[in-house]
Amino acid sequence: MKYRLNDISNFLATYPCKTINQAANKLEISQPALSESLKRLEKDLGQILFYRSRSGIELTPSGQVFLKKAQTLMEAYNGLDISDGSVKNFGSRVITIGCHTTVAQYSMPSTLSFLKANAPDYKIELVNDLSRKIQEGVQKGQIDIALVSNPVEVPDIVIIKVGQDIVKLWSADKAKKYDTIICDLELFQAHSILKHWKEKPNKVITVQNFGLISRIVNAGIGYGIIPERAVRLSGMKLHAHEELPFHNDSICIIHRPEFGKNTPERLVIEALKQSVAKF
Repeated sequence: MKYRLNDISNFLATYPCKTINQAANKLEISQPALSESLKRLEKDLGQILFYRSRSGIELTPSGQVFLKKAQTLMEAYNGLDISDGSVKNFGSRVITIGCHTTVAQYSMPSTLSFLKANAPDYKIELVNDLSRKIQEGVQKGQIDIALVSNPVEVPDIVIIKVGQDIVKLWSADKAKKYDTIICDLELFQAHSILKHWKEKPNKVITVQNFGLISRIVNAGIGYGIIPERAVRLSGMKLHAHEELPFHNDSICIIHRPEFGKNTPERLVIEALKQSVAKF
């Protein structure tokens, strides 16, 4: 079973506190986000870690047992840091970053390089999924910060536009007519393009990976619906059909309002901004 380091880190920061709210203030995150994190950890463990009452919180016997194991785990994890220790920004804080797999491929190497240079003790967890699912994770407090396409504007989310992309129709031979479309039908961009393409082929092959779509298109199988950045990432010389429908994407950083108040969080925001600008 997978346990999130961020949840364990939050547990270790919470147990000395009298209330969840006190711990949330200490961590500089919202009380609902911390409560969600602790409940998720309890669910993963199958154990109740805290007694909760009007007077505050207290470790259960299971919580006492887990405390020792969590402390040992985090000591070992922190011991993996081979930096000279001259810069300490993250401490025990683990920040979870979410984004689509393709976005991660062009943004995360630069993001982590920036953090390695500016915060050698950085601790990051990555979560990959569709942008709409990543946004749901941010809203629920399961993901600290994310890089997503076309986020939905909601009251409890900060949206920072950092770049753009264009989802287009591509083929191996621009002059050739194909009878097949290769795309991910889970994406609304694909539905938008297909809706506005009047003389489109009837045959559709569904593929949920832009890298694979690019390779299939490069083999001359048909038209692919692919973001321009994904095509550049593939390194393949595909031809864009500018005369056919397309969809403009906004690439944005999203996080809850309480995020970005301390040094590690501000460093992650800056790292993500620079990673999109560089590609």
